[in-house]
Amino acid sequence: MDTTLERPDELNRIGAALDAAAAGNGQVVVIEGQAGIGKTHLVRETRAMAKDRGYVRMQAVGDELESAMAWGVVRQMVERSISRYSGATREAIIAGPTGRALEALGNARPDAGDADVARTLHALWWVAVDLASPRPLLITVDDAQWSDLPSQRFLAYLSRRVADLPIALVVATRPPLDRFGPLAELTVSRHVERLLPRPLTRRAVAEMSALRGPLPTAKVVDAIHAASGGNPFLAEALLEELHATDHPVDDPATAKVVAGLGPHTVSRAMLGRLTPEALRLAGSVAVLGTRADPWLAGSVAGLPAEELGVAVEALVAANVVDAGSGQLNFLHPVIHEAMLSTLRPLERAALHGKAATALYAERAPADRVAAHLALAPSGVLPEAAAIYREAATSSLAGGDTATASKYLARALEADPLNPVLQADLGLTLLRAGDARTARDRLRDAASATDDVQARADWLAAAALATSTVDGAPAAVAELQERLAEWPGDPFDPARLTLEARLGVLRSFLPGERRIASAHLHRFNDLRGNTPQARILLALLAQSGRYEVSPYREVASTAERALRHGALFKDSAGSPDTLVSWLLAMMSLIAADGVDLAREEIAQAQGWVRRHGSPIEFAMVANVNDFLAWRCGDLTAVEADSDGVLAAVAPEELSPQVVALRATAVHFGVYAALERGDFDGAKAMLASFDEQCRDAPKVIAMMWLHEARARLALDQDDPDLALVHAYRLRDETAAANMDPPGIPWRSQAALALLRFGEVEAARSLAADQLAVAGKWGTPSDLGTALRLKAKVGESGSRVQTLTEAIAVLEEAPTRLELAKALIDLGEAYRVANRRTDAREPLLRGGELAAKCGSPVQRQRAAEALEALGDRPRSLTSSGQDSLTASERRVAGLALNGRTNRDIAQELFVSPKTVENHLGRIYVKLGITGRRELARAMA
Repeated sequence: MDTTLERPDELNRIGAALDAAAAGNGQVVVIEGQAGIGKTHLVRETRAMAKDRGYVRMQAVGDELESAMAWGVVRQMVERSISRYSGATREAIIAGPTGRALEALGNARPDAGDADVARTLHALWWVAVDLASPRPLLITVDDAQWSDLPSQRFLAYLSRRVADLPIALVVATRPPLDRFGPLAELTVSRHVERLLPRPLTRRAVAEMSALRGPLPTAKVVDAIHAASGGNPFLAEALLEELHATDHPVDDPATAKVVAGLGPHTVSRAMLGRLTPEALRLAGSVAVLGTRADPWLAGSVAGLPAEELGVAVEALVAANVVDAGSGQLNFLHPVIHEAMLSTLRPLERAALHGKAATALYAERAPADRVAAHLALAPSGVLPEAAAIYREAATSSLAGGDTATASKYLARALEADPLNPVLQADLGLTLLRAGDARTARDRLRDAASATDDVQARADWLAAAALATSTVDGAPAAVAELQERLAEWPGDPFDPARLTLEARLGVLRSFLPGERRIASAHLHRFNDLRGNTPQARILLALLAQSGRYEVSPYREVASTAERALRHGALFKDSAGSPDTLVSWLLAMMSLIAADGVDLAREEIAQAQGWVRRHGSPIEFAMVANVNDFLAWRCGDLTAVEADSDGVLAAVAPEELSPQVVALRATAVHFGVYAALERGDFDGAKAMLASFDEQCRDAPKVIAMMWLHEARARLALDQDDPDLALVHAYRLRDETAAANMDPPGIPWRSQAALALLRFGEVEAARSLAADQLAVAGKWGTPSDLGTALRLKAKVGESGSRVQTLTEAIAVLEEAPTRLELAKALIDLGEAYRVANRRTDAREPLLRGGELAAKCGSPVQRQRAAEALEALGDRPRSLTSSGQDSLTASERRVAGLALNGRTNRDIAQELFVSPKTVENHLGRIYVKLGITGRRELARAMA
């Protein structure tokens, strides 16, 4: 029955959501309710309204059986979109983003991890963006409670990213069984419009009945309403049953008949009127799930071709299934569930066995075969172990570790002595969070294999499980025991696998830091020609940086770890292992190895643009931010900081995301203070505190104390500056690190100087100079000398600053050189050496301008004015008024990049790029791209 009763509020809200999305303000609507309450009808009405509004439409329906098939709902949407077309149009679609999405979903790797899932989610998001570019896009998913986990993750991922896109996402679902997981996240999210259709009133039931013929009596209406509970589907089914059994609704006596009917009775009655052949076919369709192929269903049901057509017609005539699409679908999930309930367990299992056999013969995807095989009697297919393992691979590629674990356990039942299957299950359980069981499986696999490298890999993973179960110290002891009994060459790749795991685990234990360092020094002479050696060298470089070893040694170690891009290639595709590349890069940059760092970053950026996820983009951008900060390129610092925060803004607050945010905020605050933007700096810190209040604590958070201390000093609050400086001191000491690049002593010394505690300030400056001298980089040594001059006696200030400048001339940190030059000019001016003051002030001001620091540039200008000079006034007009992010977007636009290209490169939405360009045009006083080159010249 094609009617919508008592749903005007829901339809109005859906219509408003469609209008808002069409205007570029993406909307997410969740329709939540029990079976039969009218969710499917609202979805159908949504699609009709969207069609009238000119929307592109994609749809999918969840299926209980397909919930174990990775990306099933997503595939359904994409494949339906393609199936509407043929010929050249179809080929063009397959050649575009939609086809690439299907190809990405099919490239399941045995070692796929969360990073692979993240990249697939991002690629699918771009498919949605592209489809929404010519016309607004509607995506509807009905019965989402039965959608597969990877597809649910995509729905949640998309929901967090549609705010500035012309996309409406409408999801119909039964109430989640718990409040965990992506579907539950979607239903309780604050930015989601949640519709909860209510049961029909007696009046609506009467109207529903009247649409069929005579007006029902009040007693019949009351009986139908009581029996159905106001559920639209059940009320309609009751009316259908009364009509089929010739019980008129205008006869009060019919009320007694209704009282004896209930939901299950109605469903069974509908099915009971079917012929035996139609009932067998209905059972086959129920087992096969939604979108059942008629020929396959007939084969499973054992129907010959001449009987199949008749059975299909009978099911359609009885309003049990719809066959309009060339596939068989139950008209309502309640009928589907009723049909399943009529099948006895053994009968149902036999049908699943037939389905698995038939699908395997047709070379159907392994996950589709396995879904039936898991519910079939054992021994149905001799190839069961291989099928289950391939299906597990597909599940893992979608991040569904629960289904993958189930399939691997079934594979082991079929092939119990296979160590590879044991290890696969162990690794999957470890990823799923069941570390204790995973450890047992991995140890069993290691004991059963003769492959030395495989044994090392699995024992290293078992130790990681131990760190989760019993703590990192227990895992360290376990690895030490394994290494003590490991035979052969101490530097063979298999042994180094265990050594690398040991090094990583020890890096998280401050108490093990010194022992770990001494142990890592055994690998000083490794050339970095294997992945394991490169990880160990990266750890060694990090250790040297934190322990303030001579910088040349650390740079050399980092270079061997990086090995001309090899470490990044090892790590690319896994944010967890990408950390080793990040450690080596941070160590190299801290050691002033900026030229090689630029080469490495350029390579990494190229890979990320082509293949990366937002988190991988943010990791590489943060390394580039550190390089820009080291070199004093404030425009790049600000742009990369903004880029990282924009890319990870929709991401869940995992420890990794929190660390990325904290690092970006640290750099962003630094750039804001150099612009004199105190409000902007405070806003960034306040936003981080608000958004990450309940997030896990990570090491990167400690660096924010340095930013807070400097902000407090710039706002003349030395008390607060000292508090944060000492907090940084205590936290770095607890972690057994004291890197000169982010010195707590500098801010503390300057705060103490404000209090008049000159000796204490000079003592800290001397300590900082000693630390910098031990480390040895020109950047840190020159910066420490500048601090010494600032807190030292005025009589020695010129000499100390002259020495600092000589050192900084050899350093990449141009902004520190600019500051030292301006300090020297001011020192000369105070000493009344006016002629000597001009050159360093002029050069320092020019250098500060190139670095993008209005604060330092203004400082130089004011000193020159005090000398009687009239430097060029500081104004912010034209391209100087552009923010760093706007300047970056303008530069990419000048290079001929489209908005989409720029958005892909910066991991933001095209709308964000469009907004940037709009602000750029206003600031530059132009109307579009054609005038951009002239305005930026």
